[in-house]
This record gives sequence, C-alpha cells and structure tokens, in this order.
Amino acid sequence: MNRCKKIALVCVFLTALNVVACGQEKCDEVVTTDESPTRQQESSVQIDESTNLETEENKTIGAKESNTQTSKNIDTEMTAEELLDLFVNGSISATSSEDSTSAFYITDLNMDSGEWDSYSIGERVDLDNDGENELIICGPYGGIYLDARDNKVYEFAVGEGNALELSYVVYNGSIWIMHSNRMNTGYEAYHMEKFEGADNLVAEMNFYEELVDVDNVEGKEKCTLNGTEIFYDEYFELCSKIFATEVTTTK
Repeated sequence: MNRCKKIALVCVFLTALNVVACGQEKCDEVVTTDESPTRQQESSVQIDESTNLETEENKTIGAKESNTQTSKNIDTEMTAEELLDLFVNGSISATSSEDSTSAFYITDLNMDSGEWDSYSIGERVDLDNDGENELIICGPYGGIYLDARDNKVYEFAVGEGNALELSYVVYNGSIWIMHSNRMNTGYEAYHMEKFEGADNLVAEMNFYEELVDVDNVEGKEKCTLNGTEIFYDEYFELCSKIFATEVTTTK
C-alpha cells in the first residue's frame, strides 16, 4: 500500500474516533440535563409537603385556641340564673361554705322523698341584695341557700340544727338572713345578717329573750338587742315587725 493510502486510512480512523467521543459527550449531557428537573421536582414536592404540614398544624392550633376562647366566652357570659339552672339539672356542683375544696351535687341531697330530712327546690330570691337571685333549697333546719358568682355556685347559707334554723326576713327595706334558736323553753335567740353581695356582710343584729329565773316560767324576762338590755315592750315591737315578714324554708 502506498504512503498516500495509509495516511488516508489513518485520517478516516481518527475521524471515526472523534465522532464516537463526541456522541458519548452529548449522551452524558442529555442524561445530566434529564436528572436536574427530576431532582427539582422532588425538592418541590418536599417543600410543598412541608408547607402543607405547617399549614395544617397552624389550623389545628388555631382551632384549639378558638375553642378555648369560645369556652371562656361562654363562662364569662353565663348568668347567675343559668348557673343555678345547671346546678338544678345536675350539671355542676356547689362549693361548700365550710370547706372551699369540698363540693356537692344536687344528686347528693335527699330530694323530694317526703322524709323530714329531705330537700326540695324552692323559690329564687335576692337574698344578698345584689340585684341577682339566689336559689333556695328547702329542707331540714331551713335548708340551703345557694349563690352564683364568679362562674360557680356557692353555698351561701345553711340551716345547722335547732339552734341555727335558717330563714329570711324583710327588714327596713332589705332582705336579712336569720338564724333562730327556739329549742329551749324560756329562751329564744336570733341572729340576723344583711349582705350586699354574698361575700360582703354589711350589718348584723342580735336579739334574744330569756327568763331571769329559768325555774319560773311566769317570771320576768330579760330582753337584749345587740348586747344592750331593752324593755320588753320594745323587744315585743321589734319581734312583731321582724316576724311579720319572716319566710321559713324548711319545706
């Protein structure tokens, strides 16, 4: 083979190698170009998922906050009458006056059994002169008076036996809570309290009558008003005025 043909063959061979190499580079470029959108798409999906999770979490938090706020609004807007209704329906309890950590439901009381120690739902009266009614639960020794305030129901007054029998009176234009002791012959004592709000005692009054000689029921009586001895006629006039308006709540 002459020199010219050899050179021609070498040129053809080199040209073929360049074409193959060039084609490989283009394939690599195409593969590289194809992978980039895929990764971008995966990244976009991850961002979208993260955004969606964050949005859902915010919605959940927002819903919880809304429910909490709604609950607070309901509590704030609840009236004394509504709270007393809830107690009567057995939905909420009443806090004891003697122990703030102790509470009782209406179902804990012996209701309407007809027994001497049973309770019954009484009337609603503004017993503490604050413009809102309290609930009277009639029962033994005058029963229980319930007040609703601060979104709760509280035991306002309670009958505690023959020496502390509960009732209420209207005296000098206001309602007074009265505890009476009539259990002993020849002796009677009364304690009255005036409130302007169940937690605001503004006046008290004590009066009693007793025999000077307990063995002589026909003997002289000693009468006192707020610790000061008064004449019997004065005592009788006071008692007549008070007892004319007394409301007993034993039944």
